[in-house]
Amino acid sequence: ARGRELGKEEDFHPELESLDGDLDPGLPSTEDVILKTEQVTKNIQELLRAAQEFKHDSFVPCSEKIHLAVTEMASLFPKRPALEPVRSSLRLLNASAYRLQSECRKTVPPEPGAPVDFQLLTQQVIQCAYDIAKAAKQLVTITTREKKQ
Repeated sequence: ARGRELGKEEDFHPELESLDGDLDPGLPSTEDVILKTEQVTKNIQELLRAAQEFKHDSFVPCSEKIHLAVTEMASLFPKRPALEPVRSSLRLLNASAYRLQSECRKTVPPEPGAPVDFQLLTQQVIQCAYDIAKAAKQLVTITTREKKQ
C-alpha cells in the first residue's frame, strides 16, 4: 500500500491517506486558522520555556496541550482536502504532534533510575515543536492565499 514507507507516524491519521472519496475544496476561515495557530504557538512557547528551564517533568503535560491544539486546528479542515499543500501540511502537523508526544514520554524512564539523555531528548522535542509551528504557519499562508482569490 502506498504510504507505508512513510513510517509509523502516518498510521494514526489514515483519512489523509485514503483519498478514495471526493476531495473537498472547502477551507476554514482565515480567522479560525489564525486563532488555532495562536493556541498551538502559545503551547509550543510554554514547552520551549520548560526546555530552557530544564523542567523535563513539564514536557508531557505541555505536549498533551499541543496535541489537543493541533487536533482542534486539524479538525477545521475537511477530511479530504482538495489542495495537496493542505494535505501535506496537515500530515506534517499531525505527524509532528504525534512524534512530540512520544518523545516527551521518554522523560519518564521505562524503569526507575534508568538514564535519560535529556540533552538529546530536548533537541528532538524542539525539532518536533519547530515542525509543528512550520506546518501551522503553512496552513495559515495557504488559507490566506486561497481566501483572497
